[in-house]
Amino acid sequence: MRRFRRARLYCDDCYVADYSEATRSHAGVVLAAEPFADIEYFCLRGCRQPVTYVGVNLEEHRSFIRGIENCECFFASAMPCRRPWLLMLELKYCKPRNLGCNSSKAIRQMASVLRKLEAEGIIDPRRYRIYFNYSSPANTRRQPFTNFVHTQSEALALVEQAGAYLFGFNELVIASGEFIRAPKRRI
Repeated sequence: MRRFRRARLYCDDCYVADYSEATRSHAGVVLAAEPFADIEYFCLRGCRQPVTYVGVNLEEHRSFIRGIENCECFFASAMPCRRPWLLMLELKYCKPRNLGCNSSKAIRQMASVLRKLEAEGIIDPRRYRIYFNYSSPANTRRQPFTNFVHTQSEALALVEQAGAYLFGFNELVIASGEFIRAPKRRI
């Protein structure tokens, strides 16, 4: 990941927010070790056994995203293991009625970044367990968002075409250096 000089190492929770709409683009995507008090956010939760991982805010690497549709950021396990995870993240602050059209665009954006990472030789997708997560921080009651838009067949097709597992949560949990999972919810 030498290409991303502003990448940061994490071993605990990481919070992601996009201030672009709220501040009319004066501030954009922010990755932080503490929750935000002034905006809804996505959270990547650490696990009991600390897992070191890299976080890359793509807005801090404009030369990489020039000319492509791009997601906000991505994370990659930095643990020595057989098949580490790579998480592509796209945030959409939208009304519930727009979740569907935004979900399809989010998938295109994440896939575009993944293709460029591969084309530039930064990662070999076959060596990673790849996750795409579409997050809509302002919509907490309808998770997982992708289940309202994409059928199981479409999710399986994404696994076959891009090699990526599709999530639609505002929070994900690092299970290990090889796996990410959805948070457990009480019913």
